Amino acid sequence: MVSNAQEELLQWHAENAKDNPKILHASERCASGIIQAIGHFNLGPNLSPRDVSDIGQEQSVENVSAVQEIVNFSLLIEKWRRAEVENSELFIAAIKASTDPSGVYIHPSGADHNLNEYINILRKEYGKKQGKQFRIWLDNALATQISSDIWLVKFDKWELHDEERHGCVVTTILRKDSDWFTWMHVHQSWLEQSGQNEWII
Repeated sequence: MVSNAQEELLQWHAENAKDNPKILHASERCASGIIQAIGHFNLGPNLSPRDVSDIGQEQSVENVSAVQEIVNFSLLIEKWRRAEVENSELFIAAIKASTDPSGVYIHPSGADHNLNEYINILRKEYGKKQGKQFRIWLDNALATQISSDIWLVKFDKWELHDEERHGCVVTTILRKDSDWFTWMHVHQSWLEQSGQNEWII
C-alpha cells in the first residue's frame, strides 16, 4: 500500500492488516511505493533506470534485454536534451557505434534518415530542454526474438514537454552482438492523440 493511499484504505490497513507481514505500508508515494514493495518482498530489481546515475552500468551487458536497451537509450537521450550528461564527442561516438551504418530512422512525419545522419541532428539538441519539464518514457514494450541475434521491439514512446504530452508507436529492430545491441531500424508513427510536433530519437 503506497503512502498516499486513499483514507479508506489507510483505515482498513490500521484495522485489519497492521501486523500482517505480507502487507507493506510503503513510505514512498505512487510508483515509488510500488518499487519499494518490489524490493521489500524480493520480487525483482527495485531501482528505476531513471535513478541509476550511470545508465547501462547497473548490470552486466550479457544480461541486458532488448527492452532494457531501449529504456536505457531513451533515458540517455532525455539526459542529453536536458544537459544532464557531458556534451562530448565521446558520447556521440558511443551512440553512433551502437547503430548500424546502413540503419534507417523513419520519423513520424514520414521522412526517413540514415541513423548516423539523424544522430548528427540529435547533437544539435543538446541542452535545449535544460531547466524545463521534459521527460521521455515508454509503455507497452514487447520484444520478440525473430532470429538467433535479431530482436523486434515494439513500444509506445511518450515525451512530456512542460504540460504537453506527445506519443508515438515505435518499432525497432536490434541485433544482439557479443556484448551489446546494435540498432538496425527505427520506425515511429504518431499516436492518434499526438500533434505533429518535432521529434528527436
